Amino acid sequence: MSKATTAVPRFDDHREEIRERIASALGLVLCTDFDGTLAPIETDPDAPEITPENRQVLESLRDHERVRVAVVSGRALDDVRERVGIDGIAYAGNHGLELHRHGSTTVHPVAAKRRRRLRRIVEHLEDRLASIEGAAIEDKGVTVTVHFRETPEERVESVVEAVEESVERFGDGRIRCTGGKQILELRPAVRWHKGMAVSLIAATQPDDWMPIYIGDDTTDESAFRAVLPDGIAIHVGRGETNASYQVPTQSAVADRLEALGSWLDEPTP
Repeated sequence: MSKATTAVPRFDDHREEIRERIASALGLVLCTDFDGTLAPIETDPDAPEITPENRQVLESLRDHERVRVAVVSGRALDDVRERVGIDGIAYAGNHGLELHRHGSTTVHPVAAKRRRRLRRIVEHLEDRLASIEGAAIEDKGVTVTVHFRETPEERVESVVEAVEESVERFGDGRIRCTGGKQILELRPAVRWHKGMAVSLIAATQPDDWMPIYIGDDTTDESAFRAVLPDGIAIHVGRGETNASYQVPTQSAVADRLEALGSWLDEPTP
């Protein structure tokens, strides 16, 4: 695993270098996260919507004969498909445990088997977290997300303890708990993550097509590693990352997506 670093080049400082790489590619496999990338981070997990600018540029990229687009999210597959609402692209939900492409949907078989165990953990957590302000449980079928963005700081530790104890008691080593931006995620203890989903999506395209991944969270790091070194990994925001470039804010994503598509049409250097 490559070592994360804070000294990540800014996308805008290396536009010429990126332009030359894109112009030399025969095609792009463009994969992007949803929350914090296509949509702003919101306090209410039900609130995020893809920005009109990102919708427009993704639709344009989808129609490009040398681009394949995929949205890879920690959200449930049906949820992210509804929020993005763009036909003719691939979608990976629940960090790739659910995959929709070419008109069909597949679910990781181990994840499907462990739904009942996750449901038992959810039932226990509903009682444990009922009295903690701002704590919310999102049951996504094959995974579960516990949100505490609106929880008072002095109660966050209680949320974390409740989740960890529930997983230890009912998970039987088959459910794991990982962290994100003011969330805890419960997933089947199976070796599968966004990076594997991105690799699977990219593998259906010609070898000389360049993979690109854009994301903002710790859960996107595996996808960054999956596209490197042959592709381009773009981190949204600041902080430690394995990505090759950073853009400062979510509002800057649409412009960079548009640039990638336009550079693909330029003559090879």
